Amino acid sequence: MGKKIVKGGWVYDYDISAEYRRKYDCELTDVRYVLGEQFDTDKRNVLICIGINPSMAMPNFLDPTLRRVQDYAKRSGEYGAWYMLNVYSQRATNPDDMDIDPNMEIHRNNLIAIKNLLSEIKEADVWCAWGNLIGKRKYLYDLLFGNKEKDIDGIISLFNANYHFKAYGATTKGNPKHPLLIGEKAELSSLDEIGLKELSDRIINNIKK
Repeated sequence: MGKKIVKGGWVYDYDISAEYRRKYDCELTDVRYVLGEQFDTDKRNVLICIGINPSMAMPNFLDPTLRRVQDYAKRSGEYGAWYMLNVYSQRATNPDDMDIDPNMEIHRNNLIAIKNLLSEIKEADVWCAWGNLIGKRKYLYDLLFGNKEKDIDGIISLFNANYHFKAYGATTKGNPKHPLLIGEKAELSSLDEIGLKELSDRIINNIKK
């Protein structure tokens, strides 16, 4: 299981994978499960963002995607904390470098880390932000929504009706847009409002009742 650091408002749950060290000889291929920040203890509302896979970001050293998430959480005035999760936790600055086949130990550890985080958060807005990258690998849909035939538990099943799924617009392929596309004054909307009813229905059918 990963190494969790909670310091100065930051939560950083990661792992150092000897397998990836041998394969790539690069620290950026380590595994990151959760990265986030509580910045205002007076506000209880939380923003949780779900992307595809982590890049090089870590506490106080955010990449462009994480800076957009942080900026949105802070400028909205609604949230006291934000957390970034990913469908697949392997670090890969270029998504083309993600595993061709999923490492299921990484996925299981990701589920544990997310479940532990959610156990401390009773209610939150969930920013669906995986963009068209969800199609980069066939297994990403299975890891997100689960697949009974393949005995894969999905990330979405860890959430319940207290979590409100939102996004910033839809891509032409019908996916929620990536955070890098959000404008400085834009706001998140419900999935139904931005034309992602099919995704909304699929999430509702997968979350805990």
